[in-house]
Amino acid sequence: MKNVLIPTILQGDTINAIKTAIKSSNGEQCQLILMLLTDIPETYSSANLLRNINQDLSTTQENVLQMCREIILESNNCSLKIHHQYGISSPLFRNLMEHFAIELTILTPSFNSSKKKINRYCVQIISNSKCPILHLNVNFEEKAFSQALYIKNSDSILQAEDLQTYVNALFSLKIVSQTKINDLQKTNEIEPFLTDTISKNNINILIETRKPKKIKFLKKEKAPLNETLGLPVLSLYEAVY
Repeated sequence: MKNVLIPTILQGDTINAIKTAIKSSNGEQCQLILMLLTDIPETYSSANLLRNINQDLSTTQENVLQMCREIILESNNCSLKIHHQYGISSPLFRNLMEHFAIELTILTPSFNSSKKKINRYCVQIISNSKCPILHLNVNFEEKAFSQALYIKNSDSILQAEDLQTYVNALFSLKIVSQTKINDLQKTNEIEPFLTDTISKNNINILIETRKPKKIKFLKKEKAPLNETLGLPVLSLYEAVY
């Protein structure tokens, strides 16, 4: 793993994302990019534009950023870059990923649940990208991933064996179990079974595949697996295989 993108609003879970990226790098040289998003104001005045886009960070955000810098300094193989992105679109995001040669995106709970429209839009753009996504959950404490459960969608043709080689390029883990679900199943119907499987196999990360979706702000999505089952989820874009 080389470069990791972490979209952030600089809450405490960003620190966990930084620690996870460092631990998962396995000592290889990598760059971690913290991306801060800002809307472009609708104005024709250059002075007003500059006033609006140059927003100061809060004390909490400054403290989180300083902690991230200190953690990076303690590592021997990772560097940190702060990227301020003004406005976002699918083409812009693709160019950004290519420019920084991003191989993994880490989404934190605070960014995922952000109410800002630009952040919500960015999450959907990221979900439609071909880059692997690691979804962290609220109570997650950074650790080295080792045992994975592959949760196969009903319309997927991929087996655990198909994913193992690709996953090994990202994390040193083994897919030890596989289960299949369909879109019609309710969370409360499958949760006991999945929880039992996770417990018996000492699972500490889930793997799923995804396909592109039409971006809709008003569409109500079911709760993601990382929230339902309390484990990080590695989401892989199925079309890459």
